[in-house]
Amino acid sequence: MKNILSFDIEDWFHPEIFGNRFNKENWDKLESRVKESTEIILNFLSKNNLKATFFFLGWIAEKCPQIVELTVKGGHEIGVHGYSHTRLDMLTPDEFRDELKLSINILSSISGKKLLGYRAPTFSITKNTLWALPILMEEGIRYDSSIYPIYHDRYGIPDAPKYPHVIYKNGKHSLLEFPMSTVQIWKYNLPFGGGGYLRLYPFWLTLKLMKKCNKENQPIIFYAHPWEFDKNLPKVDLSFFRKVRHYAGINKFLERMTLITNMFEFTSFEESSLWEMAVNEEKYIYKKI
Repeated sequence: MKNILSFDIEDWFHPEIFGNRFNKENWDKLESRVKESTEIILNFLSKNNLKATFFFLGWIAEKCPQIVELTVKGGHEIGVHGYSHTRLDMLTPDEFRDELKLSINILSSISGKKLLGYRAPTFSITKNTLWALPILMEEGIRYDSSIYPIYHDRYGIPDAPKYPHVIYKNGKHSLLEFPMSTVQIWKYNLPFGGGGYLRLYPFWLTLKLMKKCNKENQPIIFYAHPWEFDKNLPKVDLSFFRKVRHYAGINKFLERMTLITNMFEFTSFEESSLWEMAVNEEKYIYKKI
């Protein structure tokens, strides 16, 4: 089974964990580290002969188009991560459409590619923001990978399907959903698909969950951010819990990435077999929309 490797391309000051600490008006004044950390990812992928999907913020692509060009040159898929890393519940539908169109225009112009994939900042497609699905489809997006079928303090739709499925249909067109990876433990879905989960979980637990996922004939959909590869990540004064959540495991992240990509087969969304699987699984259409 080919699993999915993806990266959400944002700078170190974009994560929501910082709250209003870094306002958009001041981003240009902050040291950008995204080019160097994304190049670490690209070099890692090249060295290991791996393909991945890169969901870019439009703001990043606009400020640093050369990393989009390097990503395309490496044979990787380009997707959309929004423009300003604003959660969908903090945008109106019109504002969301405007950000989406702007990002698509910027990324397609730089990459020369038609963009089919989307991932919401902070996985913020929830039951309260399902209005985004028809907008995604109307603007040419054909798959989403934003929904975590879990309980979480910031995101998640706990009763959403765990499997790739058609989440929205309108006439001839379908929008596919590739939910983030979970494994059911008792009555609950336990997330494990990358990012903070790879950094914070004991590594033996991550491996066990990944093996269980594949054994259940489900692909691992893995994600990470460039700043998680940055061993000199700028330190910001946070509460103890937030500090652990954001900084723990950074020094061993690349090592763990190397181990899991050696143990499991990974590729991009566009090169996987998930398209056919999702299209054929009409029974998984999410009825609660």
